[in-house]
Amino acid sequence: MADISISEAASVASAIRGEIGRVVIGQEAATEELLTAFIAGGHILLEGVPGLAKTLMVRCLAAVLDLPYSRVQFTPDLMPQDITGVNMFDSRTMGFVFHPGPIFADIVLADEINRAPAKTQSALLEAMQEKQVTVDGSGRELSDLFTVVATQNPVEYEGTYPLPEAQLDRFIMKILVTYPSAEKELGMLETLNELGGKASFPYRVVERKADAGAIRAMRRMAHDVQADRSVQKYIVDIVRQSRDLVHLSLGASPRAAVMTLHAAKALALLRGNLYVRPDEVQAVVYSTLRHRLTLTPEAQIEGLTPDNCIADLLKQVPVPR
Repeated sequence: MADISISEAASVASAIRGEIGRVVIGQEAATEELLTAFIAGGHILLEGVPGLAKTLMVRCLAAVLDLPYSRVQFTPDLMPQDITGVNMFDSRTMGFVFHPGPIFADIVLADEINRAPAKTQSALLEAMQEKQVTVDGSGRELSDLFTVVATQNPVEYEGTYPLPEAQLDRFIMKILVTYPSAEKELGMLETLNELGGKASFPYRVVERKADAGAIRAMRRMAHDVQADRSVQKYIVDIVRQSRDLVHLSLGASPRAAVMTLHAAKALALLRGNLYVRPDEVQAVVYSTLRHRLTLTPEAQIEGLTPDNCIADLLKQVPVPR
């Protein structure tokens, strides 16, 4: 698809959000963040307790965009070849044939990613960073739209392997999926009741609103969104001051500033803006920083969260005019 205008991009984004919202009720904020991260070209970490429609949200995104989708249920016995694929001997050709794993898709849902052992996580890390996998010494390219959307449960730790900082840093956003309001929860039941027999697979009722060509065009356009030097400095000041916060033992890295800029540009595009405003930075900075900050033991005992520290940062750093 050829490049599209800024207004067309905003219209497509609105249609995507609206179509997902037909079946994913009460998660409008999380849906917008998911779409923002996807248009920015980054991988996404979704965190929330079971039953909040994390999987459904991702499945609907793939359906609305008509993109190849696969799901990998991460378990302690999952091996790297279970996701990358394997070379198998074919007696008919008397040679080895590569059988691709589920990672060869545009949208890959890594369900409960923290249940996989380190060796499997490292294989996924290569794919996320290099957009390729290595099988028996040979590199195999992944789709240019390849995106990992990983989920994890914040309340269940038995049998889990905490993600290393290096892997957490590869996710452009960590999106918190929370409980919907009572009104939205009632609306969810009403929607499922109306779907009748289709309620078991609600993602099948959504209609396509864009395709791979449109997504590629929107990603190119997001990179062309302008960010004034004052906005760039605003991002850098937030990131640098995080390293001096008393409640943090590890602040945000320079990559955090890059990811925040990419996300802010994508959000500006989705809102129909040709340039990034401080509003866009403030809207994405929680999701781009929360998984890159490490609290001190004292702060954890006090019950503080990374979001508390980010709120303090936004109060301390002057907003460009």
